[in-house]
Amino acid sequence: MAGLSPRVVVSHGSAVALHGLPSVDWPRGPIHVIDPGRDRTQATARVVRHPGPIDARDTVTVDGLVVTSEGRTAVDRSRTASFADGVLCVDAVLRRAAARAGCFDAPARRGPHPSAGHRSGVDAAADAMRRLLFERLDREPGARGLATARQVTAFGTPWAENGGESLCRLALLELGAPEPVMQVEIFDGAGLAGRCDFVMGDVALEFDGKAKYDDAAMRAGRVPSAVVKAEKARERRLVRSGAITAIGRCDAEDVALRLPLARVLRDLEVELRPRQNARMWPHRQI
Repeated sequence: MAGLSPRVVVSHGSAVALHGLPSVDWPRGPIHVIDPGRDRTQATARVVRHPGPIDARDTVTVDGLVVTSEGRTAVDRSRTASFADGVLCVDAVLRRAAARAGCFDAPARRGPHPSAGHRSGVDAAADAMRRLLFERLDREPGARGLATARQVTAFGTPWAENGGESLCRLALLELGAPEPVMQVEIFDGAGLAGRCDFVMGDVALEFDGKAKYDDAAMRAGRVPSAVVKAEKARERRLVRSGAITAIGRCDAEDVALRLPLARVLRDLEVELRPRQNARMWPHRQI
């Protein structure tokens, strides 16, 4: 960037990296910039220059570099990258919008009514950002990638806590599962019994990253066997609450391969209807 004109702005996959947003593949190769002085894309071994314009309101400074804002980055990513990469980016941007609004700073919720209020607040903050993304798309020049970007923006959710959960939700769509409710808090007579990553009807699906068992910091000093024991006790309590009848587990490999995830869902007796989901879950169609 030091050798480029000061008018250029870091963008696309390079902006994803600077903002620390999730991506299917870590950006490699040349950096991507928006150059308002160009009317067509130019690519070299080191730099890809995308044509402008770029509004100053769509830029921020990160580590001393001028970069497209999170919202503009999500729009650009959704138009030019894979559907999965677009979903990863939009999900994270929606969640960050809710976090900035303080929606995740609420004190411990001790019953279903405060929990419902918490969900409403998160959804409202995310939908406000979603509207801004749609408005930005409406102002975008050209037609390339716009239809896909609108689908990605409609599909996005603030409830995916990480990129793995975003990809798991996308896999559930492709496999034909009913639309899940994410991060569902389940209560029993003693209070909060636990939170489930995905709930479909009366069954739950938990997405487990290896870090839960391998990362010492996440284990909080416990050995892996103690973590597993605590998880089993939590599952028993969730089922005893009566809110769900069974819990299945999957990991990143299951999600990537799809077939192992489908087997987990069938064991839970979740009906898979891919054709029904061909145009996204019903209320997300656009």
